[in-house]
Amino acid sequence: MAENTNNRVQQVKSVVIGCAVLAAIFISGLQYFVLNLPRQMASPAHKSDGIVVITGGQQRLDAGLTLLANGAASKLLISGVGAGLNKVILAKDLRLDQTQRDLLMCCAELEFAARDTRGNARAARHWADTNLLASLYLVTANYHMPRAKVAFEREMPHINLQYWPVSPDDLQIDSWWKNPRLVRLLAREYVKFLAEFIRL
Repeated sequence: MAENTNNRVQQVKSVVIGCAVLAAIFISGLQYFVLNLPRQMASPAHKSDGIVVITGGQQRLDAGLTLLANGAASKLLISGVGAGLNKVILAKDLRLDQTQRDLLMCCAELEFAARDTRGNARAARHWADTNLLASLYLVTANYHMPRAKVAFEREMPHINLQYWPVSPDDLQIDSWWKNPRLVRLLAREYVKFLAEFIRL
């Protein structure tokens, strides 16, 4: 009986040690992921044939429209728009100024089918192929960009992709570990990134 008890204790110790090692690896990976998130750029380095904005916040659309206004591209796709929305409602809900409204009306296309990042990539590929676009700017949040980059590069290896990360106002990278909400957000995104990367 004493031998069985010792075996069980040893098994428990092995499980605890294994879990501790895995937790340490995960935390180290998460920290590396956060510290290496792409930084928001001041101005586009190159022109592109089109711009793809993945929905998820007004700052993303603002960034896409700013790229459009600055001549970085002449076409804009907004992917993952909610059902029932149109350009007029979108402009009103996001309180776009007149310049942004004009750009939205003239040069943007709304895409409704995508429900996740892979769907965004498929929709963008279809849009690029239909419009004979050879290069795209991808606009999304900086914490989402690593996963989006993997999905888009897999879906459209024939397209020259450039990346325009947007840093949300409430994402304080320098002190992210102090905010439980940010820890949950970034840990969840890191897990999704790993899943997308492993799928390669």
